[in-house]
Amino acid sequence: MKILAKILWGLVYALPAVLFFSYYPIISLGGNSSMNFELSLPLIWLVFFDLGSLVLLILLWRQVRRIELPGISDRRFFLLALLPLYLTLSIFWSENPLRGILTAGVVWLIFVAIFAILYILPQTGTPQRLRCSVLGSLSISGVLVGIWCFIQSILDTLGWPRENTLMCAGCSYRSFGFPHPSGFAIEPQFMGNLLLAPTLTALYLLISTKVIGKKPNKPSSTQLVKCKNNGIAEYKATSWQYTGLCIVAGFLSLTLFFTFSRGAIYAYGVALIVMMIMALRRRLFRWALITVPVISFILSLVVQGTFAEFGPTSESFGSAVSKSLHQLSLGIIDLRSLSEDTTKSVENSSTNCGKDVENTANAVDNSCESVDKNVDKMQDLVENTPETVEIPTPKETDEEAIFEGYVPESTNIRLSLNKTAVKTWWQNPKNFLIGVGLGGAGTAMHNAFPDEVTSPKEIVQNEPFSLLLETGLIGIVLVIFELLIIFFPKLFPGRFLDGRSYKVMWQRTQLEQQKQRRGSSLGSWQHSAVVLLLPLLIAYFVTLNFFSGLPNALQIYLMPPLLYLILQKNLKKALLFSQNAL
Repeated sequence: MKILAKILWGLVYALPAVLFFSYYPIISLGGNSSMNFELSLPLIWLVFFDLGSLVLLILLWRQVRRIELPGISDRRFFLLALLPLYLTLSIFWSENPLRGILTAGVVWLIFVAIFAILYILPQTGTPQRLRCSVLGSLSISGVLVGIWCFIQSILDTLGWPRENTLMCAGCSYRSFGFPHPSGFAIEPQFMGNLLLAPTLTALYLLISTKVIGKKPNKPSSTQLVKCKNNGIAEYKATSWQYTGLCIVAGFLSLTLFFTFSRGAIYAYGVALIVMMIMALRRRLFRWALITVPVISFILSLVVQGTFAEFGPTSESFGSAVSKSLHQLSLGIIDLRSLSEDTTKSVENSSTNCGKDVENTANAVDNSCESVDKNVDKMQDLVENTPETVEIPTPKETDEEAIFEGYVPESTNIRLSLNKTAVKTWWQNPKNFLIGVGLGGAGTAMHNAFPDEVTSPKEIVQNEPFSLLLETGLIGIVLVIFELLIIFFPKLFPGRFLDGRSYKVMWQRTQLEQQKQRRGSSLGSWQHSAVVLLLPLLIAYFVTLNFFSGLPNALQIYLMPPLLYLILQKNLKKALLFSQNAL
């Protein structure tokens, strides 16, 4: 059992790094008319971790013949399992049963993994350097993947093929004149989302770390000192360590902005506002919360302009910066007329305003086929041109970027898919109440409105609307119910949540009950890292309004419980309960 526990803790250490490989490398298993069958590294991690956790649970049960996990009762576990159970049952009326089965499998894998991270694995004892190991894995992997993003952009600008750079079709410099990298994710939207946790964690450590001098008392890295009166943990670090942490936070923030993903950037902005408000209320505010993101954003504009200036396109530094601001602000900030050589671009933009651009939404969100079509047209032109005609190369004649600024179709198509999902949900009482079944959104929209949704492979690029369509009103009510159990358990009677375990709790003193609830309840707002966890959860919720799907966004479901586990103020005491805790 000790060997198995070490293996599982090793998988926990590797989780932050594994999540970055959400799409590459990929194992393709074919596909059908409504979906592709692909296996990614995070999914493989999920399978092995869950299997090992279940084996560990069995071994623990055989050792004591009774498992009582601290912080959760059997009734609360059942209540939290209601949503996965309902999603699984919805397969029976799903319009795409195969996709529903596979999606339900991922849901259960996520559920078991969260349960194992918070309740099963800690029963084996907490590794001495758990916090430092996980934070180190999160920071180092984030920095390395960020470096790869810049290398990826340089290679793309130099003309390397996408098969080698792993750059998605709409991420190339051909789109706006400068690249926006996708890393090892399927597109920059997911790459930016993956950077939210390490970036916000680095900022949280900046505001909660106390500088103790140039030389550490021990050769260890940043470590927990004590818990302040406001309930926030305080860490200590040398001045050199703190400077390095500032550089890491700035670089991660710069990379996030450089992905040019509006969903991730908007979510990052909202999370920063929430974190600043909470830091002010708890007297934890530091100017790093403002200076690091602002400087990183300015540097990202400089980097985008530099790529455009030295890239193969005719874009200048000023036109690239103005395009970036125009796109990120949804067309509100328009400085294109002030930049060099943009008169023609502005005229073309106003002339083409309102025209439909095929597949533009996917282009801006970095899965665009229009870029490939333009490249194919150029290749056809070269192949069908007589040999006597000299074709200019990018070195001899600059290319023209495809987009001249904000592309409203990218927003309009998303909104159109949302409206189609609502219309399909409202179509009949069955869809309204129980939905079209798990995994059936694309097929249902295509069958109901084939002129608007031309392929059953299409998805609702908004998780709340997708959930509404697939699970109906009952599914939404269950989601809200489970969120209340997790974050606001005091709204419910103790007997309802814990059953017979609640009677045992009443036999203790009031002080012991408070300590038990404060130390082990997932819904407690007394966690030492609440200044990080709440902004991160809000940021993830914002990003769920920009895409849907589980396999490419496992970090949304796995990173919060992992950070909750390692950032507790009394890590060992909070986890090493006796078997008779409940």
